[in-house]
Amino acid sequence: MKALVLYRSYHGNTKQVAEGIAKELGTQGVETIAQDLRRKLPDLNGIDCILMGSPTRMARVNRKALRVLKRLRREGFTKKPVAIFDTYGPVPAKPEEMEKARKWLFPGAAGIMQEAAKTLGLNVYAETLRCEVRGLKGPLADQGLEKAAKFTNVFLSQMRKTP
Repeated sequence: MKALVLYRSYHGNTKQVAEGIAKELGTQGVETIAQDLRRKLPDLNGIDCILMGSPTRMARVNRKALRVLKRLRREGFTKKPVAIFDTYGPVPAKPEEMEKARKWLFPGAAGIMQEAAKTLGLNVYAETLRCEVRGLKGPLADQGLEKAAKFTNVFLSQMRKTP
């Protein structure tokens, strides 16, 4: 089995999550390529699944991520699973501040990418992975990499069950 982990990262947080996903895939015996979305896509022949992530910035997703989703459709990558992840934050601790911040954090890059992928007819995994970042530039909140590993394992087990 071969997986492609694509990401766009500004301050290294989304890259850290992508590398955590790639590492976990490797421990499960999956050959994995992890690369920045700004690089040319590798040949998709032989790729069994894609996990793609972007940071949520100003309530948006990186445009390159949306362009890559369109490219996946054009390249015929519509039957194999695509899983989506993002990083977002910081999340305010006070409920009244959270209400004001909600519009900047949700649905986030993951929600936007997942909806775009569905609209494009890609085989999108139902769950998304969202990893919180403590400050505007990081670091990842506690348990972020553990959350990524768990998400990866659940995704992989679902993928292996599907004929």
